[in-house]
Amino acid sequence: MAPAVSSGDHVIMEGLSFLKRKPHRGDVIVFKSDGIAALDARSKYVKRIAGEPGEHLRITDGRLYINGSLVVMTNSTGEIHYLLPERPELVAPNTEGQIPPGQYVVLGDNSTNSYDSRFWGCLPAKNIVGRIIFCYWPPNRMGEVK
Repeated sequence: MAPAVSSGDHVIMEGLSFLKRKPHRGDVIVFKSDGIAALDARSKYVKRIAGEPGEHLRITDGRLYINGSLVVMTNSTGEIHYLLPERPELVAPNTEGQIPPGQYVVLGDNSTNSYDSRFWGCLPAKNIVGRIIFCYWPPNRMGEVK
C-alpha cells in the first residue's frame, strides 16, 4: 500500500465511522481474510476501496472507470494508476465486472506489486474491520493517511 502505508509504519485504525456510514471509495481499510481462499487464513490486509456494491468497475490502461466514467484515485504522490505486474501472463486478472451487493473491490496503491481484488475477487463487507486514519511512526511519516 505504499506510499499511503509503508512497511514499518505504525498506524491508527478506527472502526466507529462504519457504524454510521458504509465504507466508500478512497477509504484505506483493514480487512480480514476470512472466507477468501486465495489469501492467507486468519490474516489482516490493508487496501484502498475502489469499487462499491452495485457499481460496474473497469480498469483500462491503468485507469479506473466506474459505471463508464473515469474516476481518479489519488494518494500523497498524486494519481494512482492500476497497472498489472511485469509478468501478467502469470496471473489472470479480472479488470471488469459488476460488484455484487454487500461487496467491495479493493486495490493496492502500489498496483504492480499488489495482490488485490483484481486477482482474488470482491471483498465481503463483513470482512472490513476499520479504516486507517493516521500514521504515528516513524516521525518523518507522521500524519493523516490519504
